[in-house]
Amino acid sequence: MERKGRNKHSKPRKRAGIRSGGKEVSRSVAGRIETWFSERKSVLVFLAIFGILMVGFYIFIAFVPVYNHVVLPGYHRFVAGASARVLSLFGENATFNGASISSPRFSVRIIRGCDAVEATALFVCAVLAFPASLMHKVAGAITGVFALGILNLMRVVGLFLIGVHLPRIFNIMHIEVLQGLFIIFAVMLWVLWLLWVVRKPAVIRIMSGPEPGPS
Repeated sequence: MERKGRNKHSKPRKRAGIRSGGKEVSRSVAGRIETWFSERKSVLVFLAIFGILMVGFYIFIAFVPVYNHVVLPGYHRFVAGASARVLSLFGENATFNGASISSPRFSVRIIRGCDAVEATALFVCAVLAFPASLMHKVAGAITGVFALGILNLMRVVGLFLIGVHLPRIFNIMHIEVLQGLFIIFAVMLWVLWLLWVVRKPAVIRIMSGPEPGPS
């Protein structure tokens, strides 16, 4: 009789232990998930904003006629003209007509996809997506666009000279080497801007949230 009484009391205790253990495990898992998201919240927000901005950029260049028929062709003509002038400093008798650069020995045409626009947009969207002040974003975007524009001009001039003196490796340098290096440079430029910005107290307050008020 005593053993039966003990068994009746022991079974509910065992079930209660299982239930409490299950609750503890659930709470532990939920706590870990909450910690994971809280630690990575700023990164997830940055990636979400960056993705939205890049999608908006591609929608803009795909469906805005003014960009495709006025802005982009004008940009191509500007790059072609500036490149021809720089090439003349190297002794090349280069002229430009629209987006084409030509000389008695070689000619190229600046087309969409090879104009550094996407890499520049990548940099600008990354700058705008980061939680920094408006002043830092504007300064970073303007500086980055200017630096990438100069680099793209150097790329076009370099490719033209390669086409004149080393035509066999022109396609390799154009498609496989310089395009990849340009994107890497854009990422490195963003990292340099990021290292400069994160030292500012305003950015630290934005990332960590508002300062607690007096208790």
